[in-house]
Amino acid sequence: MATLFGKTRRALTWFGGIYAFCILILALPFAQRHALYAHKVKWPLGARFDMPERYGLAPGRVLNAPIATVDNITLGSWFIFADTYYQHSKSREMDPSFSERDLRDALRRFNTIIYFHGNAASRAAPHRVRFYSQWTSRLDVNVLAIDYRGFGDSEGFPSEEGLGFDGRAAWDWLISRGADPSNILLFGQSLGTGVVAKLAHSLSTENVRPRGAVFSGAFTDLATLLETYNIAGLFPLLQPFQIVPFFFRALNSILHHKFSTITILPNITCPLLLIHGEDDFDIQITHSERLFEAALEPYLEPYPFSYEEMADLRLKTEEQRLLMNDVVTKRRKQKLELVKETPIANVGSLLSFNRPGQGSVNFLKSRWGGHNQVINFEGVMDVTQRLFQL
Repeated sequence: MATLFGKTRRALTWFGGIYAFCILILALPFAQRHALYAHKVKWPLGARFDMPERYGLAPGRVLNAPIATVDNITLGSWFIFADTYYQHSKSREMDPSFSERDLRDALRRFNTIIYFHGNAASRAAPHRVRFYSQWTSRLDVNVLAIDYRGFGDSEGFPSEEGLGFDGRAAWDWLISRGADPSNILLFGQSLGTGVVAKLAHSLSTENVRPRGAVFSGAFTDLATLLETYNIAGLFPLLQPFQIVPFFFRALNSILHHKFSTITILPNITCPLLLIHGEDDFDIQITHSERLFEAALEPYLEPYPFSYEEMADLRLKTEEQRLLMNDVVTKRRKQKLELVKETPIANVGSLLSFNRPGQGSVNFLKSRWGGHNQVINFEGVMDVTQRLFQL
């Protein structure tokens, strides 16, 4: 028994040491980049981006198009034509091949989704190909899917600023070919939600309004994500450090990548949709709940005290407590008046409120779908189609 206890203790000591070492390594910019983006995870192996048919897409339906960024990085991308456009072309020719003229025609006649994927792998990953196939067929839209710098066949290496350039390059590529901004829907999944937030916010500052922005499996900011993230949905990454005072404040100070969607989301002026699976064990649904609350905050009675004062329990006088209770009551009433909850049969529920002159903010809570597959569920697609009139 003593021997078994000793072996167990040594094993736990080794595990703890390795765990602590890995956490310390994450303080290095190089390690942060690889842990966040996982861009060296090349999947599928040996991908042939010039042959999308190999991954299940119809012959000739995809343009494999290079896109140049403002800092002279060349990105790989696929433009997948709407099914109706493809079928019409197929009826004219046995082996349709699309030209620049076809691209402009499709952009004029159909809505287009710019799809920004999550970390790791590439645009040829099976669950991403399933997205292109289903959305271009069921909703009859075009899809432009890019690989960020350092991913797939794109040049360079990823950074927060760089992914912002990549998102803008995809937008400019469509606009330069005649796309109407009101016909373009921005769609981000996981890491891609941070890219969508940056792009949509930048467009808002320029008074340019896309059809909308969709955030699936979003996170509030990277520091909070690390605090709540579970590896493979099972193993908490940094939650054991919650007992260490000031750990997460120190962590935030050394992060070279922030992706603070929660600070810019309220300033995005196009219609918004948050999608999150209740069974998402990678990024908890509380992130999307906080984002929805952040978008709602400007329309509520402001708190009379700072968050620091409320967090530090400095409301010591009876007058302060009465004032605070009054504001909380008003905010609760305002939420009931502003936010509408609609049950979606066998899918989940939809929370919505309208922003005058800016369109609605919507939050679809799906009962299932996990982290990656929720956007491929037909019920989720139908809600998105209805909200954005695709």
